[in-house]
Order: sequence, then C-alpha cells, then structure tokens
Amino acid sequence: MQRYVFIKHMLRAKLSALLIGSIGVFAVWYVSFLVMDNNVLPSPIVVFRGLPDIMNDTMWLHLRHSFYRVAMGLLASMSIGLVIGILSAQSKWLGKILNPFIYFTYPIPRIALLPVVMLLFGMGDTSKIIMIALIVTYPVIIVVRDSVADIPKDIYNALTCYGASKVDVFFAITLPWAFSAILSTLRISLGTAIAILFFTETYGTRFGMGFFILDAWMRISYVQMYGGIVLLSVAGYLLFMLIDLLEDYLLRWKKN
Repeated sequence: MQRYVFIKHMLRAKLSALLIGSIGVFAVWYVSFLVMDNNVLPSPIVVFRGLPDIMNDTMWLHLRHSFYRVAMGLLASMSIGLVIGILSAQSKWLGKILNPFIYFTYPIPRIALLPVVMLLFGMGDTSKIIMIALIVTYPVIIVVRDSVADIPKDIYNALTCYGASKVDVFFAITLPWAFSAILSTLRISLGTAIAILFFTETYGTRFGMGFFILDAWMRISYVQMYGGIVLLSVAGYLLFMLIDLLEDYLLRWKKN
C-alpha cells in the first residue's frame, strides 16, 4: 500500500511539472508567433488542433521505432558503462589500461563515425543503436568510475567487519552507488541521445520521428513538422520522468 501511495505521489508531481512546463512553452511559442508573423512558424493552437490528424497507425510506428532505438541505446550504454566504470575504479592495472584509452578516444566526435557505422552495420536499427551507445557510454563510464572510486573506505571496512563477503559488499554498496551515478548521467545524456537519434533517422529509414519531421519539412507541411517536434518533446519528457521515478523509488536510501 505504501509503495502504491509513493508511486502515485511521484506521478502526480511529475504530471504537474509537465503541465506547468507545457503552459510556459505554449506562451513563449504563441508570443513568438505573434511577433514573427511568418508562415514558417504556425500558431501553437493550429499545431495542437492538427495533432489528432497525425496520430494515426503510421505515427505510432514512428514513435515505437524511435523509442525502441533510444531505449536499446541507453540500455547498452548503461550495461557497458557500468562494467567498464567499476572495473576501472576497482582494478588498478585495468585502470591503467582503460583510462588512457578512454581519454584518447573520448575527444573524437562520434557523430563523424556515422558513415563508418552504417557501412559496417547497415542502415537499420543496429547502426542507430550503436551511434547512441557510442555517444552516451563515455560519460557513463567516467561518472561511474569516479563515483565508485569516491566511495568511503570506512563503508567497506564496516561491512567486512560484520562478515560480509566481496559479493555482499558489491551488491550492497558498489552497485547501488554506481547505479545512482548512471541515472544522473542518463538524465544529462538523454537529450543528446534524442538529438543523435533524430540525426541518424534522416538516413536509410522510413520510420522514426526524425524521418517524419524531416519528411514534413521537405513537403513544406509545417503544421505536421511542428506536430512531430511536439510529440518528440513529449516522448523525451516521459523518458525523463521515467528516469526520475526510478531514481526517486530505487534510491530512497540516498535521500535518507
């Protein structure tokens, strides 16, 4: 019962924030429309009225494909970043090998690797998921590594004195600490992941929000174009909300 009340309270708070944010965006958009008085920027009222017309079966396919690519890319980033980050923090000799490699390759603009990734893995979902993972994994590795390295040794010593094994210490201390760092990093990296998704979906695909928005722009259908941007923004906010809910629920120990 307490779990249900806690989740209900969190959802109510997040939806209230969504409503307030939507009103703010709508106000700025409407003022910009009045000031610019240009067909390129239609009224938000017209765009919102047109949303039911584009919410058909094809639109749900676009949303489903985009959500799948982002979710799989973030899942891959979390998995790889968690393993490498913990190994870099807890193993000195592995850290000496991995850290120079990370620092050497991190400055490389991964978006420049898009042609290489598409040549190697094709134009389908795999290449788009890999591009998201390439960009998001590095921040996850660095934050997890630094977070685990900063765990006070007294915490480890206290559990060891009570007879905890290395496995117990890992699941009780190291993993929750690293997971906390991952969620914070994902919140920051989510916007980048959606931006990369939009860019990659303009190549070699017929489904995805990036394809829909670019196609509407090419057809000079600005109402549909902005409608797609609105839907992509809402989808991004829902992902942000999911991350916040996971953090609030799974990491209650951190606030306590």
